[in-house]
Amino acid sequence: MKDFIFKMPARVRMGIGLSAEIGRILKEEYGYKKAFIATDKGIVNAGIIGKIEEGLQAGDMDYIVYDALIPDPTIEVVDEAADILRNSGADVVLAVGGGSPIDTAKAMCMLQTNEGSVREYLFGGTKTVTNESMPLFCIPTTAGTGSEMTAASVITNNQEKTKVSVTHENLIPKMALIDPSLQLGMPAFITATTGMDALTHAIESYVSLNAEPISDAMGLAAIRMIGENLRTAVSDGSNIEARANMAVASTIAGAAFMNGGLGVVHGIAQTIGAVAHVAHGTANALLLPYCMKRNVVGNLEKFRQIAVALGENVDGLTLREGADKAVEAVFKLAEDLRVPMKLKDVGVTKEMFPEIIEGTMAYRLLAVNPCKLAPKDVEEILEEAFA
Repeated sequence: MKDFIFKMPARVRMGIGLSAEIGRILKEEYGYKKAFIATDKGIVNAGIIGKIEEGLQAGDMDYIVYDALIPDPTIEVVDEAADILRNSGADVVLAVGGGSPIDTAKAMCMLQTNEGSVREYLFGGTKTVTNESMPLFCIPTTAGTGSEMTAASVITNNQEKTKVSVTHENLIPKMALIDPSLQLGMPAFITATTGMDALTHAIESYVSLNAEPISDAMGLAAIRMIGENLRTAVSDGSNIEARANMAVASTIAGAAFMNGGLGVVHGIAQTIGAVAHVAHGTANALLLPYCMKRNVVGNLEKFRQIAVALGENVDGLTLREGADKAVEAVFKLAEDLRVPMKLKDVGVTKEMFPEIIEGTMAYRLLAVNPCKLAPKDVEEILEEAFA
């Protein structure tokens, strides 16, 4: 067994209706005086922020709501939000939403104690995070991102048409507050694509070259929970048990990929997000089975275990046949969830391929993908996912 270090500094607190206690938790248990709610208008319009406000008011907690965050946060949006936070008088940030608000909040909190623009801290930038971030509590409203558990904040650079991250342990949130009741009104399509995003995290971390026994155990547990609950959560959004299981599975998958890493699915999806403005969950959902098909030879035994975790019967099959069942299972799941399965259906054109391939090859975690990939391999994945 290889040497490894497992990290999970973020505390997790899960409970149906937990948001009603947020004011008491922040004020009585942690001693904070004023919360800065970082969110977007979609979360406000969905009525979720109203529930958070009720919880803060019940705990007699002062707060301010900032709802100008956007999907795929840009450098400019992050820097502006960080300035507003700096002048707000808040001593704790509460990120409410999916991956974009949480990623934005991570960068905002980092910039309270580290000078400059977020641009300078992005991968390949001129500055390194040195100081501990302002305290951040996260309430995810989707079951997919896992960002509440990780050290990365993904930011869009519109000038260069790239999505890159600030990654440092100081960005890890202080606590993830998981309240599945907030996800009951999530539309079926968002439930499907974010759920497939969580599955991508679990699978990529499990087969990563950086995988280790603890991240493996968490990855397999998340795969199994998603396989057992995602179809129900999509087809019956009011099923609180399925919602709760998906919420926990997403958080587990987030902890798994923080330690095990990711791979080519995220490399392509992140680039497509910047080039073609495809939502991250949609891109991952679409690309996952095609990338698995290319990666399966990199670790036949683990892909066989993925098939088993997804409920496939591999008895009597050869190792390769059992491994291929994992790919079949994910194609079948995507079909059942009715997510887009062709790049041309989400606005990607073949003219974009060279830029997507270049961005994918520059993705820092491509090095831990189970198969070493050349530009030609990425092109073949894109061709199959396009036709």
